[in-house]
Formats: sequence, structure tokens, C-alpha cells
Amino acid sequence: MVFEASARHLNFSKAAEELSITQPAVSHGIRQLEASLAQLLFVRERRALKLTSHGQRLFASVSGSLTAIADTVDEISGAPQRNVVVVSTSTVMANEWLLPRLPLLREHDPTLIIDLRCTDRDPDLTADGIDLHIRIGDGNWPGYETSRLWRETINCICSPEYLQRYGPITLPSDLLEHRLVHYVDAHRYRLGWGEWFRASGISVPLSLPTTLKVNDSLLALRASENGEGISLGTRPVIDRSLASGLTVLAHPNVVTTGRYFYSVSVYNSSRRRHIALFRDWLTEQVRQFDENQLPTKAGDRMDSQEH
Repeated sequence: MVFEASARHLNFSKAAEELSITQPAVSHGIRQLEASLAQLLFVRERRALKLTSHGQRLFASVSGSLTAIADTVDEISGAPQRNVVVVSTSTVMANEWLLPRLPLLREHDPTLIIDLRCTDRDPDLTADGIDLHIRIGDGNWPGYETSRLWRETINCICSPEYLQRYGPITLPSDLLEHRLVHYVDAHRYRLGWGEWFRASGISVPLSLPTTLKVNDSLLALRASENGEGISLGTRPVIDRSLASGLTVLAHPNVVTTGRYFYSVSVYNSSRRRHIALFRDWLTEQVRQFDENQLPTKAGDRMDSQEH
């Protein structure tokens, strides 16, 4: 239990708090285990713990065993099966992509209950009781299982009325003369207008044109739909807005960041039937995503995808 909690949290203090013992007791237990195995299980850095390859193997085995034990206990005791999947993601991902597709999930299992939690930061899945989290990054999160979903691509969008009134926008550099909506995330790195211009080969002035600053990407999307200015958005989050004609591409230039969206869960949690069902459904939705579906011209409407 000491090792499992320590590996799950990657923090001896949090493990001690969960187990109601002292942090030195956790450290001593881990040292004894490592001595008995004659192998290091953790890499101890100044402010963080990381699992070694041996630690990762042991954690996968231990956590899987505990999951199996919990399932068996539920079966023996006659406890009702837990058909709730706790899913967390950003507000814009939940609103624009996940919620519109939930009726499709009901076709696979109408009894499945989704506990959807929107968050402005990447949570501690175990501490927050989350089964699966959708996030952007490099996929390297020790202690978690990850599954790659979509490539992160950044597009500039605006309302059709804005483009008709202030366009056309011929070159990416023309955007420097337009009203830009800036989304600034205080907790996670998100590519902004400065990085977008630099990735497009454009020199960035000391001061960028600004019409509005927001701390939520859903607000940036709504601002562009309402004609406030041009914002940056990533697919597939902006697809519904583009397909409905609420927004269009202000310019067809696309910037790729090298990062991806991932589904993230605690090791072996997908062995539980309801979590595995949700992950399989999510994977199927990703297979239907067409990365090349965007219009090639600014102002053109995107055809909606059939699912």
C-alpha cells in the first residue's frame, strides 16, 4: 500500500497523508522495499519523484491487482456496479466537442453516467477522483496511462460579418492590422498571438493590436462569433463553430505546435468496464476526425462531419 500510494502521487507526503502515517514512515518503507529488491524504484530529485523503469513495472502490476481486488469484493458483496465515469477537461472542449457527442455514447451504453468536470488546470486524477482527463501536452506524465488523440493545430477565426467588413486578409502579416482577441491562461501554456506570428515567419512588434483579453478559450471563441475580433482556436474544438457558420477562417494559415491532445488516466483504471467503454468510444470518435477537413480559403464554410 505504501509503494502504491507513493507511486500514484509521486509524493511521499501525499502518500503519508492518504495512509494516515508520517512522511518518514513512508520514506523508510520505500527504502526497505528497494533494499529487499536490490533495485531503485524512485528517482529522487530536488522537488519531485519519478518512477524508475523497475518502479513503473511494479506500479502497473500492483495497481492492476488492487483494481481486480476491488472488483472482486464488489462482486462478492453484491454491491451495485459503478457505472459512473468521472471525466474532466477544459470548458471549451466540454462545451464544443464532448457534450454534443454524448448522445452517440448512449447508443453504446444507455446506462452509463458521465460525471463531467470542467477545470482550468490539469488535475491530480487520484486526489480529485477523476477517471479520465483530456489534456494537451507531450504525453509524458509518469504514473498515468495516456492515449494520443489529436494533433494540436492553431487556426485564426472570426465571424463572417467581421471578415466581410474588414477583409480580405491576404497575408498572415495583415492580421497585425486587425482587432485581436487574446486568450491568456494563468495555469497552463497555451500558444498566443506572438508565438503564432513567429511560427508563421512574421516579426512580432513590441505591442500587438488588442481588442479583448480573456482567461478562458470559450470566451475567446464566443467573442469571435460575436464579431469582437479575430481569435486563435484549435481543432476539433472550433469545428462546430466553423461548421455552423458562426465563424470562418480569417486566414487559412495553420500553425502546428508539436503537441497533442491526450486522454489521461491512472494506470490500469481502464480495466474497469465502464472506463474502458468510454475510452473505446473516445478512440472511435478520434478515428473519424479528419485533420484535412478545413477550408483552403478564408471565409469558406467548413462542412460538418458525419458521425
